[in-house]
Amino acid sequence: MRLSRLGLVLLLLSSARGALAQAPVPPAAEPAAPSDDRAPAAPEPPAAPVAPPAVDPPAPPVAEQPASAPVAEPAPPPAREPAPAPEPAPTRGPAPAALPLDAAGTVAMPPSTTEPASPTWQRAHSALTLEGRLGFLVRPDSGAGFDHESNVGAELGLSLYMELKHELAMGLDIERASLGRGTAIHGLDSVSTDYTVSSAMLGLRAYPKRTELFDVFVGLQVGVGIQGVSTAGTANNGALLPASSYTCGASDAPAFQIGGGVGARLMLSPLWGLTARLNGTGRRLTGELVENCAQGLGTTTTVSAGLGLGYDFDLDP
Repeated sequence: MRLSRLGLVLLLLSSARGALAQAPVPPAAEPAAPSDDRAPAAPEPPAAPVAPPAVDPPAPPVAEQPASAPVAEPAPPPAREPAPAPEPAPTRGPAPAALPLDAAGTVAMPPSTTEPASPTWQRAHSALTLEGRLGFLVRPDSGAGFDHESNVGAELGLSLYMELKHELAMGLDIERASLGRGTAIHGLDSVSTDYTVSSAMLGLRAYPKRTELFDVFVGLQVGVGIQGVSTAGTANNGALLPASSYTCGASDAPAFQIGGGVGARLMLSPLWGLTARLNGTGRRLTGELVENCAQGLGTTTTVSAGLGLGYDFDLDP
């Protein structure tokens, strides 16, 4: 069977060769004769020398690591911070309404509905100030008929002033002051007299400077004063009888007084204030015997200085 197949293949191959040999072959074209009038060919340039192939340098020997050396672990990559979340896009509200125009064509602003914030330190709008005062008084002139005399005394006062306007206030000053003491000794007769004055005066204050914390004022007072005397002494009863002691007290009729001065007030809080005042007063007192007790001082002038603490009642809250 194999031999028959092999013979069949050889038969096919031989028939194919015969068919190819019988096919006509076209004649080859004859080469053209060279012409003599051609230009001589240019000489060919010498061939460039061929560069020798590049030889790679030998690789350096790799040092063998000892088997006992531990293999270093690669460092972990740095942790990356999470990227910040993108900010949300701002939302746009509705477009503002067109503002109205007035007759001139300008924008008419609507009235503001928000009230202005009130200041943290706000004094009384219409103050009625009640003030107590303590100080001292000096009487420069001296009374007649005394061997020794003191001209300094204490002063205690109370005032009530109402604010008429921001720069003007009117009120009442009531005070009691000591005018000093006089002492005289003649043999067995002796006398020691204390003088006081109680005054009630209408006052007017003008404020050239007034702020929320500090006031400066000029004051004028007009009123009356009552002189008081208090006497203690001894009286000679002759050569046979011992001297007798006596005491008495009396007061004079009201007398005209006028005074004025300057002062300043520092606010400790919106309603409380500390006042310092320097004042001079002329007093027309009697110099006659006061109710058969002691001789009066007569007309005198006093200068006083004091500190007062006052409270403001707000009449227009």
